[in-house]
Amino acid sequence: MKKIMIFLAAMILVAFAYMSSSVLAGGMKDPMGKTHKEVSQLIGKEVKNMEGEHLGTVRDFVKDSEGRISFVIVAYGGFIGLGEKRVAIPYGALTYNDETQHYSCAVSRDRFAAAPEFESAEKLRDLSSAEEIYRYFGQRPYWSEESMGTGGTEY
Repeated sequence: MKKIMIFLAAMILVAFAYMSSSVLAGGMKDPMGKTHKEVSQLIGKEVKNMEGEHLGTVRDFVKDSEGRISFVIVAYGGFIGLGEKRVAIPYGALTYNDETQHYSCAVSRDRFAAAPEFESAEKLRDLSSAEEIYRYFGQRPYWSEESMGTGGTEY
């Protein structure tokens, strides 16, 4: 009985931390509140870094097991889709600018180019693989203990 109570308390804490992190995200818009048609209109949008340099183009979104968008697949390089590299960026690492109609990401062009190449949505659903990508882009995975405000390292 004691183990069950501890487990339930831990689950409540995780749920509270997740809800709190989305509230603290500020102006970040969640496309999950939009229809499929509205989300599909974000595909093809440009992604730039904070210096205004072109990083790539949104090709797709990857949802987690609960239906939330967790990654944005961004493609760059190549010619007419041939030879392009695809990178998964944590959704929280991007900010959409309604005025200029593009996404911004706080990463240098060189760091973006050296990012791990996107292999498959299934690999991103593996928490250890997904966590590596989140950390690469300076983000805390929303499912990790550090995101619960336990005083971990700031990213």
